[in-house]
Amino acid sequence: MSAQSRTGPSRPPTASPRRERRARALIGWAAVLAVAGVFVLWHPAQGQQSPESQLPSGPDLYQANCASCHGNQGEGTFRGPTLIGVGAASADYWLRSGRMPLEEPDQEAERGEPAFDDAEIRELVGYVARLGEGPEIPELELSDVDLARGGELYRLNCASCHNWDGKGGALVNRGNAPPLHPVPDVQLAEAVRIGPGAMPQFSERQLDEEELNDVVAYAEYLRTPQDAGGYGLAHWGPSTETIAGFVAMLVLVAVTAWLGERGRG
Repeated sequence: MSAQSRTGPSRPPTASPRRERRARALIGWAAVLAVAGVFVLWHPAQGQQSPESQLPSGPDLYQANCASCHGNQGEGTFRGPTLIGVGAASADYWLRSGRMPLEEPDQEAERGEPAFDDAEIRELVGYVARLGEGPEIPELELSDVDLARGGELYRLNCASCHNWDGKGGALVNRGNAPPLHPVPDVQLAEAVRIGPGAMPQFSERQLDEEELNDVVAYAEYLRTPQDAGGYGLAHWGPSTETIAGFVAMLVLVAVTAWLGERGRG
């Protein structure tokens, strides 16, 4: 008889109670740390908020940069006109073209770099739009336009001031009819709807959405026009061809005279 048969079947080895408690404690701490990590990731700590939450609101930006001239409620003051009812298109045009805000009320508003970034402009535009109903920012669709009709509308309504080639300067004061070439398409459309400065305002009854798309597309075409009739002569206008022809005629006469004198000699 063997020794095992004499002492009975042996029990399988088991972990000690102390090891079991230690393992359960480690598992518990690991679960607590995992939950805490998820909470921290889901809720950013104070001072580490998202950029959107750090952005000043539209009313705050307005009070800090616009209210001194346009009034606390956009009602206007002796330093600046009211903004009630000017709409999102007007605020977006003036801010994105860099013409506003002015350092001094009597300063001339000229195109430049915007004073605010895109998010701040959207906040300000939203605030001004809520002051009163006005023109919205046009949504252009330039993929299917009638360029010929756009040209007709441009020559009928725009060329008298902005020149036939969009380079401006048709008026005595060039600043009242600036060139259209550096102006983004949306700002062109906004200018049509709001009529900034001396420019007349064109409502949807005078120029519907399709016609607005056509005009903006033609203004964009003028930036790089096709010279189907020959050399563009720097696109200085129809008079350029007359001047060039006159100079060519003088040269031809001079050459003819020179040949005549040479023949007599």
